[in-house]
Amino acid sequence: MKYLLIFILPVFSDAFAQNTTFKEIKLKPNPKFYKTNEATIIYPIIETNTKQIDKLINAQIKEDVLDSDNGKQSIKNILIEHINDGLINLSYQVTYKKNGILSMNIYSEGCGAHCSSWETYFNFDLKTGKKIAITDLIIESKIDSFQKIVFTDKIKALTEYKIEEINNLTNKYIDSVTYNWALEQVDSNCVKTIQIGNFSLSNQNLEIIDVCEFPFAIRSQQPTYELKYLYKFISTFLKPTFQRRLLNRGIH
Repeated sequence: MKYLLIFILPVFSDAFAQNTTFKEIKLKPNPKFYKTNEATIIYPIIETNTKQIDKLINAQIKEDVLDSDNGKQSIKNILIEHINDGLINLSYQVTYKKNGILSMNIYSEGCGAHCSSWETYFNFDLKTGKKIAITDLIIESKIDSFQKIVFTDKIKALTEYKIEEINNLTNKYIDSVTYNWALEQVDSNCVKTIQIGNFSLSNQNLEIIDVCEFPFAIRSQQPTYELKYLYKFISTFLKPTFQRRLLNRGIH
């Protein structure tokens, strides 16, 4: 019997993710802001086999995406309020769903004086319904070392961006005002710090989300880069329980 239990544990553990499904609330935007016959607001409702876990997960999504912790007001009514205030798009993407972990992001776009978009990232432990923080993943004594690696990679990416902008200026794709403004944004707001608390999980990688955000007027020049780390590469930084879960070694 002992050997039989060892054999079936990984299969049982993955059931947390396999039994997770998504219901959707689909709504159209207000034609005042965006005219379309399609439902462009698609909001996910997470369902597992446990109501208490569902409640925790959906309450967290509701609070972070809709900026509401009002348990009495329905999600649909809050969405309608946001739609009337200019929400024109909302969609979600699941990037990881196995070994008792759910990682997903929700894209939102709203319009007022001008339109802007943003993404909200979620990582949940499906056994508890609680959010997984970076400090849950990374060994406490190695957090600083991991952060330094990510910071080094960010600086490298932004250095390459600066070189590209010099080339754009030289080739007259941008003018000197735009060039100086873009570099000022990088030097003032992006190269001095790194935030590792916002992240996404996929089958192979942990991705740190630390955007170098520009003002709307020069958003087209905003640098894009990826801070992705293979689980195998950072395995020595991961706590044992997440080594097993993310490297597909089963859950014990």
